[in-house]
Amino acid sequence: MEFHERLRQLRKEKKITQAALAKELTYGATAISNYESGHNQPSISDLKKIASIFNVSLDFLLGVNEIRRPYEPDKKTDEYEILNEYFGKLDDRGKKELLLYIQWLLSRQDNDGGDPYASNNIFQNSPLQVAQKPEEFKL
Repeated sequence: MEFHERLRQLRKEKKITQAALAKELTYGATAISNYESGHNQPSISDLKKIASIFNVSLDFLLGVNEIRRPYEPDKKTDEYEILNEYFGKLDDRGKKELLLYIQWLLSRQDNDGGDPYASNNIFQNSPLQVAQKPEEFKL
């Protein structure tokens, strides 16, 4: 796929008009149309801007390969590293219980204010049963 085709594809995926993209790049109204028709080519600095807007690599933008983002930044936080360290110290039973607890937390979060302790809760008979009865762990 060539640059002009890739640009059109990315712009449509992001659901923005040629005019909106031109404005974001501080171009004239017809610049994107000329790029997409193959009449003009952007400068290297403009290619970098376009790749940044669509969060893709220059290779992908230029049609060199199909790898959108080959160099994802490391997004691991300190909390993730601590959790990973503790998880590694658990035995198999502890790991299973922690995964069940995480599923329970996600279920509670997805309930959007619903009662995670309700009798129809999928974790009612799980090893997390104690954690599901708030009266049992009041301070």
